[in-house]
Amino acid sequence: MVTPTKIIAQEMVEEVDTLEAEEVGDYSLSVTQYELKDCDWIDICTNPKYAIVTKNGKKGIYDIQLGRNITEIEFDDIGYSRQSESHDSIEVHMFYAKKGIKCGILGVCASNNGILSIFMDDPDEVYSLDDCTTIDKRMIRYADKLLEDFIHQQQMDNAQIVILDTKSGRLKTWIAMDADMEKEDAGKLLAHSCSASLMAPFYDRIPQKNRRTNATSPFMIAVGYNSLAHNGTVLFPTLKGDSVKIIEDVYSDSTVVSLREFLKVDHSTPSRLSWFPTETEWLAYTAMDYIYDENDKEQSSPIGRQLQFAGLFPATAPRYTICIVASKLSSDVQPDTLQYIVNPIVKHLLKRR
Repeated sequence: MVTPTKIIAQEMVEEVDTLEAEEVGDYSLSVTQYELKDCDWIDICTNPKYAIVTKNGKKGIYDIQLGRNITEIEFDDIGYSRQSESHDSIEVHMFYAKKGIKCGILGVCASNNGILSIFMDDPDEVYSLDDCTTIDKRMIRYADKLLEDFIHQQQMDNAQIVILDTKSGRLKTWIAMDADMEKEDAGKLLAHSCSASLMAPFYDRIPQKNRRTNATSPFMIAVGYNSLAHNGTVLFPTLKGDSVKIIEDVYSDSTVVSLREFLKVDHSTPSRLSWFPTETEWLAYTAMDYIYDENDKEQSSPIGRQLQFAGLFPATAPRYTICIVASKLSSDVQPDTLQYIVNPIVKHLLKRR
């Protein structure tokens, strides 16, 4: 199967085909150099002049003939695409690449290893709301200020808020703030920014008991919880116009009943109230996960915690479904910290008609 990253790279290749020689500069002598024996893996490309080398889980491009690294070994993925020749016989080798939330192409000029890179947000990693028409601007303004204050006062490193209209399934609010990302990437809606722990109640009540999945987005988590108000039918906002895709009977009636009973949070469960707001009864769940350095393969030394909250309220006739995630690095975080973000959101929403 062709990956979206490869498709994007192929679509952008034609731009590089028309480059003049002077547009592609000499490769930088400052690129960190490694001997091949120090690399964990060497993958010779179709054109044997080049290889993709791997070290500590990252990848880079290496010139076998010159015995030099021609890019830093810093990419999450690199693949050789094809060789291209421009109208003035400049030979360019095309690679698709991925780094963090970016994907695109690297064009390498064979005569001097000059590099031209073209990158954009990876659609598999970053959601866009450019075409969504159901966003509530007043709600966005309130949530944006609330999130800014929360991150500052609680010294959180990042957080996201997603709010759905429970009845229609439409997206009303989705904002993110991240103090640790590069300035141009801060606040982007990351598709894999929340673990699957919030879905544990669902997995425990279907045949795939205790099944765990990779990280997902608060948006997807909210959509899952919203199905409890629709007897197991998922209303999935397409983020295109105001359309909602309907997927019927995702969960059985008995599963929905079981989930509602398990997730109901009221004033008779004091042990759970420290995690939850007390303004209303919820169908909700919270989770805390350790955060590990992406290079810590054994996950032995956590570097922080992520708080996660998802639910719909009021429990008897839900109006809103929300998901909130917040992370704090370098120090621990207490579960009742959630109240500082969840309670104000709930009070604000309950006042709305």
